Amino acid sequence: MIARQPVSLFVIVAVIAAVMLLLFFGNLTNPEIAVVMLALFIVVIMLGFPIAFTLVAMGVVFGYYAYYDPARMKTVFDNRIFDLLVNQTYSVMANDVLTAVPLFLFMGYIVERANIVDRLFHTLYIAARRLPGAMAVAALATCALFATATGIIGAVVTLMGLLAFPAMLKARYDTSFASGVICAGGCLGILIPPSIMLIVYAATSNVSVVKLYAGALIPGFMLAGLYMVYVVGRAVLNPKIAPAPRDEDLPDVSGGQVLFMIMTSFFPLAFLILSVLGAILFGLATPSEAASIGALGGLALAIAYRLTAIVNGEEAAPWNTRAGPFDGVLYLLGFGAIGTVILAVLYIFLRGILGGILGLDLPGEPGFLIRPGVGIGLSIVIGLLARAGLLKAFEPGRGDIAKLFAYAGKGALVGLLLGGVYLFLFLVLELNDAFAFHKTNIQALDIGFLLGALGLMAWKVNDQEKLRESVYLTVRTSAMVCWLFVGSWTFSSVFSYLGGEALIKEFVLGLDLKPWMFLLLAQFIIFLLGWPLEWSEIIIIFVPIFLPMLPVFGIDPLFFGILVALNLQTSFLTPPMAMAAYYLKGVAPPHVTLIEIFKGVLPFLSMVFIAMILLYTFPEIALWLPEQVYGR
Repeated sequence: MIARQPVSLFVIVAVIAAVMLLLFFGNLTNPEIAVVMLALFIVVIMLGFPIAFTLVAMGVVFGYYAYYDPARMKTVFDNRIFDLLVNQTYSVMANDVLTAVPLFLFMGYIVERANIVDRLFHTLYIAARRLPGAMAVAALATCALFATATGIIGAVVTLMGLLAFPAMLKARYDTSFASGVICAGGCLGILIPPSIMLIVYAATSNVSVVKLYAGALIPGFMLAGLYMVYVVGRAVLNPKIAPAPRDEDLPDVSGGQVLFMIMTSFFPLAFLILSVLGAILFGLATPSEAASIGALGGLALAIAYRLTAIVNGEEAAPWNTRAGPFDGVLYLLGFGAIGTVILAVLYIFLRGILGGILGLDLPGEPGFLIRPGVGIGLSIVIGLLARAGLLKAFEPGRGDIAKLFAYAGKGALVGLLLGGVYLFLFLVLELNDAFAFHKTNIQALDIGFLLGALGLMAWKVNDQEKLRESVYLTVRTSAMVCWLFVGSWTFSSVFSYLGGEALIKEFVLGLDLKPWMFLLLAQFIIFLLGWPLEWSEIIIIFVPIFLPMLPVFGIDPLFFGILVALNLQTSFLTPPMAMAAYYLKGVAPPHVTLIEIFKGVLPFLSMVFIAMILLYTFPEIALWLPEQVYGR
């Protein structure tokens, strides 16, 4: 690959130089140049160059020709294409819809690296162990839930290929059947909300993200349901492909233990995703706000699971356990601060129950946080009670956990200092313009004290290596999406200015197609594009070509987007370019061949086509919920 790269680069430079000579010295019309531009782009991406930067480069090269005006160009850099590139870059940076992308990505990467999926798959398998094809059903359910959290198909298929696929092979499942389950389940994340793909489509088509989420909800679960019906049906008709587990292979757990496992493994992640989705659908938060809550919730979930593992002795405490001279005082201070926070949460919970069910009117905020200094004072009182031995039942019995509370005390002091700096700026220096007055301003010391305790405690528990990996992957993927938008919008602006969009529209309308014919043609083209391209490139680059023609054929862009999202499932499942199969092959045991994986995904591919036929036949599957909730 390294040796061939200079050759490919030479070919690209030669092709672009030849085209530029053709443009400046040939007799092509602007629409014909636009067609050359699109054809050259397809050739370039087939050579394996980064698509985002190829779009930018070709947009600038052809745009320089399109906007070439010797009368106004004093220098070679006075061409308007450079202004267009800067404006498009700023538009992407200022796009509120795209803000949700890195936040949802971060939530998914955090969940992926916190070993939450491992617990989830094991729990669902135990819960469904008496169902035919129980492990396959558990794998599909885990994929559906995890895929909605991360939205990155490669990550889901790879992780489930490492986690569930070997377990299914060990349980004597047919190799092709198990392969199809992992590949099909891993693709659900681009359809089931909160889907990153739908956010990107919304930014491209100007359709409301909220309505897209409402429209995709039923089709997403319909496809997941078709997968599960197929899995259970195959297991019933042919038990050899999914043998029932032997009694000695099943753990001896009671119904109460299964319920506890579900409560601690399934419900936390499901609650996080449903809370984010519910906040968006019911208008309680914008997608960006809900995504930020989801990212924070995913981080809190990862910290909670790791702290549980440390308390249970499954992991060693990552913090330094050596005793310091002030550890005793810091421990009491941290214990008191954490106790105060717990009391605050319990008060809010109790107030909600008593107010909502019994109608009792309790004070609006936790009483001990209303007045300045009360939160700090209560923390000190709790610490003194612990020092006197009156709270022995609530104190940790292990030294490493006690050390964690000492870190919480250190964080409380740091937060107290930062709160003092804030008050100094606000009260003494009177920076009212920079710090607008709010009732919490006078509580800066208490808020800093309590948040500092929680913050440093969480930082010590958190797996910092996995956090760095999650941040890096989030930044990398977000940058890829944003540069795709910059390149695509620049490319499409030049393409449209040259008349390419009008030419394609005129050509398609000249075919005198009926709406269903146009829809079939568009979906077939997207289906073919799914072989060499990722969904992000298809949505950002090629779907906008079809969008201006939707009103002509009377097609709802929301319905079109849901149909595209279903169609893109096939791009990852259709041999010979089924990327999900290659992701799985990369982590599968050596004896598993690509042919076996391809054979396994074909039945699930037919389920996707059935879902698309159902959606086209009954558009209400996608349109009913948005109409009911938002009155479309």
